[in-house]
Amino acid sequence: MFIDFSIANTYSISEKQTISFEPTSYDESEKLHYIDVEGTKLLKTACIYGPNAAGKSNIALALRFYLNFMVYSFYSNKPDSEISFVPFLFTDEDSDSICGEFDLNFFVLSSEEKRYIKYSYHLKLNRKKILEESLIYYPKHLPRQIFTRTDDNIVWGNSVKGAKKSLEDIIVPNCTVISASSKTNLTILKDVFTYVFARFNGYIGVYSDGVSQDLLKKLDEDEAFNRKATGFLSFADFGSISDVKIRTIKKEPVNSDISDKEQNITRRATVFHHYNGKDYPLPLGFESSGTLRMLDLVEPLVDSCSTSMAIIDEVESSLHQDLIETFLRLFLELSTTSQILFTTHNQELLDSGLLIDDEIWFCSKTNDGNSVYDSISDYTGLRKETSRKKLYQAGKFGALPNIDIQKLKELFNGESEKK
Repeated sequence: MFIDFSIANTYSISEKQTISFEPTSYDESEKLHYIDVEGTKLLKTACIYGPNAAGKSNIALALRFYLNFMVYSFYSNKPDSEISFVPFLFTDEDSDSICGEFDLNFFVLSSEEKRYIKYSYHLKLNRKKILEESLIYYPKHLPRQIFTRTDDNIVWGNSVKGAKKSLEDIIVPNCTVISASSKTNLTILKDVFTYVFARFNGYIGVYSDGVSQDLLKKLDEDEAFNRKATGFLSFADFGSISDVKIRTIKKEPVNSDISDKEQNITRRATVFHHYNGKDYPLPLGFESSGTLRMLDLVEPLVDSCSTSMAIIDEVESSLHQDLIETFLRLFLELSTTSQILFTTHNQELLDSGLLIDDEIWFCSKTNDGNSVYDSISDYTGLRKETSRKKLYQAGKFGALPNIDIQKLKELFNGESEKK
């Protein structure tokens, strides 16, 4: 589970910004919002508000990039390829020399000790290579180094036992130690790799060409998941839906050297609607955007009883207010060790009772183009019964669009050209 993460010099984020899942206080009456990990209370959600182009989606995209890079860089990057890192560009520095930084504090279930242990991960990179990488853990609440990497040099801590040389031999400048460790038997590293690989539920964006192939694969291969997904759509006011069936299309490989068979498989979904005692098939592409959005949101709910993290951009996209609140209420009630980070413009959620102050963040952009983030909890003197929506609309937390309606009227009336 995430304790907090920090990002710098990535997308629109210049100065280091931190999003924390650690509450500033604990209220027993709001216990649905918390996870208890070895005596540490963590929040289940983090919600980010902000005007368009302020950067609320960018911190979600940056988190996705760094988590994916942690685990997939050994497999996705060729030894001499550039890193697909997007630096902060509102600067006079050469973009190739700008260094992005990522820090993550989190709990991982130890496969040996069968309990959760805290880890701290640090990564610094540019488009060419990794400059710094380190991992620390806290087996007895005191920090112990696992490794520290500077360029191509790796210093190991005493707690790491096993064939470290074999791992050093396969690491290249554009892949992480964490990713490469999946090819070894170093348990202390594989626990971290497995956590991020298996528990990061990915990124659910706003714009897409439809449901992802990964989700269709899960619907195809996991009968229990398919049943829950179908039931979720049916009970969430899409009552005519009775079944979702997947058709698998196998293609001949273009390159015989490709070993991943999944690259040659495409899945198509058919949704069955029940009317007048009969089931009628409808291709998934014919479904409403709301139905597709709800299908996207099924996975975080189904996986809410596992240690997972999902990132959702504009959770309200294409959904009625009641459905947004249903999704969040279900997640809070079902989640035991899972978390979500989501962005939204939906101000009704501020007074819905589904978010508490520690979970609500606001994003704004400075005059030099830097995105900054702060929580309601950073503001003092707020009475609990005061409407957060009204405070936000009154500009108490910033992060509102700065709209000059008079200038806009002049522009479209042609008055600005006359002046």
